[in-house]
Amino acid sequence: MISYIRGYYIITVEGIGIERFLNHLIKNNIRVYNVKRVSNSKIELNIEKRDMRDFKRAYRGSNFDVKVKQKTGIPFILKRIYKLKGMWICALVSLTLLMLTSQFITDIYIQVPEGIKKEAIRKELYNAGLKPGVYKKNIDRKEIRDHIMLKFDEAAYVSINVKGTNIFATVTKKAETLKSTEQSNYCNIIAEKNGIIERVMPRSGNQIVNVGKIVQKGEVLVSGANTKSVPEVWASTFYEVSKSANYEDIIKRKTGEKKRVYTMSFYGNKHTLRRNIKYKDYTIDNKEYKLSLGNYTFPLRINISTFNEVKDVKIKKDKEKLKRELSEKSLKKLEYIMPVSARVVNVEHDYKVNKNMLEYIVTVQTSENIAQVDHLSKAEAQQLINEQNTPKEGEEAIPQNPSKRPINDIRNEFENNKNDTDKKK
Repeated sequence: MISYIRGYYIITVEGIGIERFLNHLIKNNIRVYNVKRVSNSKIELNIEKRDMRDFKRAYRGSNFDVKVKQKTGIPFILKRIYKLKGMWICALVSLTLLMLTSQFITDIYIQVPEGIKKEAIRKELYNAGLKPGVYKKNIDRKEIRDHIMLKFDEAAYVSINVKGTNIFATVTKKAETLKSTEQSNYCNIIAEKNGIIERVMPRSGNQIVNVGKIVQKGEVLVSGANTKSVPEVWASTFYEVSKSANYEDIIKRKTGEKKRVYTMSFYGNKHTLRRNIKYKDYTIDNKEYKLSLGNYTFPLRINISTFNEVKDVKIKKDKEKLKRELSEKSLKKLEYIMPVSARVVNVEHDYKVNKNMLEYIVTVQTSENIAQVDHLSKAEAQQLINEQNTPKEGEEAIPQNPSKRPINDIRNEFENNKNDTDKKK
């Protein structure tokens, strides 16, 4: 390694009495190493660059054939580079341009949570001055962060990180707070969906609907129930799904004719090499090519748009096969919309034909619990209790004092029977 840094020659020496020549070199303090015998009269050896002048003095006047086979080491490489002035000048200019372009932004990557539009964030970042081509040291992160948080109330924090020529902006959304309402243990049971009442298991509260009644979604089924003993209301419900398709499918088939359009982008400025596209119908395939080196992305991009000519081709379908496909799709959709607890009672299949359209209909009758808890606040629960304790017209309220209960109270009946027995005795 040290020899490579200093530079050395690989020399071949040919003649008679080579060993005496080597001894002569060593006596004159000329460092010789990696000596190899090529033949009986020829050897190969290495000499450092700094000893080459002494080697020439020792060689003069001898009858040996000496040839320099190779020059190796950093000094020789630098000498070659110095001779190729155009190459190292271009390298220096390229390095300078690379360092200059690395100080500008080429791409902006944005990460936003659900509920915030990425395009809106990108637009506001552009308005705040954060866009491709901006000098990195001119970016004021605090000013941009305040601008975004002022425009978007949902944003809790905006982090802006610079890596190479790329900027990564991450938006953090505020935590959603739940509205706290003071609730009681009372609730109403309402219908979760439309149906025909099959049976009611009230458990608590007052039953309002009877078996056989048709109820609508949101209708009260049981009032004043307790949340610790929720009633069940089973009803017949119906699910209907329809799928339609055309007998004839129209597909776009490529004809093989195509043309390409090239678009070059440099710091957001686009230049398109336009061509006359005379196709009536076509599809476009876009491919973008960009060059990057580590975290550095070059500002030049090339987008190739391929216009493929297509023609509409009609393909007829088998009606029975189409019905089976629509039936499978309908049943699969029913699996998603029907609750797991629902019990299937009956399934009916039907289809309609209208011109070239086939509509397939699947109707499923199920039995399920449609009870949905509608919590009552303390004020609503107190009002419900007062309504229950208020006597209806023509009725007398039961007094709280036991001595003033009505005559038909069970305790009064027991006392009357006891007095009659004593009289008979």
